[in-house]
Amino acid sequence: MSSEDAVLSTSVSPSDHGTVINHKKRKAQLYCAVCGDVALGKHYGVNACNGCKGFFRRSIWKNRTYACRFGGSCPIEKEQRNTCRSCRLTVCLRVGMNPRAVQSETGDELNNSVSIPAFLSDDGEEEVVNTIDVDCQTEDLLFDNSSRSSDIKSYRNLEDFIQNLRDIFARTDDTREFPSNVSYPFKVAFYNPHLVSQRTKINPTGERPATIKDVLNDFNRCFVLFSDILNSLPDFHQLNEEDRMTVAKSRFAAFYWWLCTNWTVKAGCNGVCYSNGTYHSANKSEQGFPDNTGVTQKSLETLAAPLKMLNLSQEEIMVGAVFVIFADYVPFINSSSLRILNQARDKYIALLSETGTNGRTEAEVALRIASISLLVSSITDLTFLSTDNIEVSDILHIVEFAGWTTELRRHRFDRKF
Repeated sequence: MSSEDAVLSTSVSPSDHGTVINHKKRKAQLYCAVCGDVALGKHYGVNACNGCKGFFRRSIWKNRTYACRFGGSCPIEKEQRNTCRSCRLTVCLRVGMNPRAVQSETGDELNNSVSIPAFLSDDGEEEVVNTIDVDCQTEDLLFDNSSRSSDIKSYRNLEDFIQNLRDIFARTDDTREFPSNVSYPFKVAFYNPHLVSQRTKINPTGERPATIKDVLNDFNRCFVLFSDILNSLPDFHQLNEEDRMTVAKSRFAAFYWWLCTNWTVKAGCNGVCYSNGTYHSANKSEQGFPDNTGVTQKSLETLAAPLKMLNLSQEEIMVGAVFVIFADYVPFINSSSLRILNQARDKYIALLSETGTNGRTEAEVALRIASISLLVSSITDLTFLSTDNIEVSDILHIVEFAGWTTELRRHRFDRKF
């Protein structure tokens, strides 16, 4: 035995050898960045357990939105990670899980996975087990954005799309004729928005508290804007006529809340900012339209505050207004229309991502888009509360609504959105 062999044989005894192996095993142990459970590798950019990986994939792929009942501060740990899905998704995004990595997985990849109905993942949720996951959990993710790019090019290009939106937002009517008091069906009003309101200059400065007349004028002006934008989108015209009207009735409120709350952030007023230089004050003594549900104050807390942190550009606000139209599920439409809406949602997510690049890394853009997507649940909550306000005012005849709004209000009262 050489002196070198002797040194090696004496420096590593059998017991020491076991210690070295165990030390390596301990060093190689990975933990989920979301809940702290054991992780077998990286998923969507971070170390994650199967449970959190599957939860994140389902949430992003199916565009799910959640709401926390406890102010968004729930602890996410292995033993209680299912307690609050909203906070769990927030933690997933905070630690760096990349939504675009999920979106880059094709439908075929997900559909070809091995589905075992009786199998439940370790977090108690029904899981679809991909054959790749069985062999190796640390597979590399390929970020293939070619399908996203083709979507954008098929619409035209981002610059043309944004310019089209700028033109619509800036459009004004030369005529001095005011809409008549004739009662029109919703469909007639939607396709002939000049019957609802003149296209006055949009002026969201929030200079003074709004009167009831200001509130109604803004409602009409924003509906005209909604009609102009929706009718300019090729995706919308791929739907059959009945489903078009369902989408228009279902998504106007979300569009309206998105714009008004972004205007609130820019104007810095204490209330919901309108397009005509006024705002609906959070101070009840200054409210022209009775707020029985406290929706004004809630909009400042749950929507305006996070939007202020995002500090969206004007382009992001405009593209985001289109995105929120398609961001949530629309009930009572056929499967063909649902497929069109899902494709449109993906396309406008891609356009919104491109709009928000502006020197940011891909991970920063992905987190920004995910943060915007999470606001959809807040918008839905505000829609319910404002619908209750309108219903009370309607019953008590506090406000005289135009005839064309009857179908729209009934659609909202029946919760068909």
